[in-house]
Amino acid sequence: MVYFDQILLDTPTLLVSYSSRHKLVQAQWRGRFDAALAQQQCQLMLASLPPTQPVHRMVNDSSEVFGEWLEAGDWIGQVLAPALAAHGVRAVAWINAMDWPSREAVACSVSLTQKLPIKTFDFDEADAALAWVLSIED
Repeated sequence: MVYFDQILLDTPTLLVSYSSRHKLVQAQWRGRFDAALAQQQCQLMLASLPPTQPVHRMVNDSSEVFGEWLEAGDWIGQVLAPALAAHGVRAVAWINAMDWPSREAVACSVSLTQKLPIKTFDFDEADAALAWVLSIED
């Protein structure tokens, strides 16, 4: 069980929480997304990361996402992922959506990511995703 001691961002479509003990950020995405909203919310998430506290792990939970945001996949893989790595994130467990268009966008984003380990999990594998990302060493 992970205790998140800080809420970094709370919007209608995104909740970002932080566990200082585990140096872990969890992003919970919810609702309908298009490419513009996905990119905007990713930028907000990145800006919400604590500047003075380490973030080594991330759970990116897209299980409640739907919509067509495939066009944001390039930006997520080529811009956001390197920015997360530069911030100190060493691994991302990405919980996939149930929605097929969103699953396609996740696959595109992950395929374009370099230098940041991202492992995808199905929408019903949240416990496995958390266990995997917590196994990544500080």
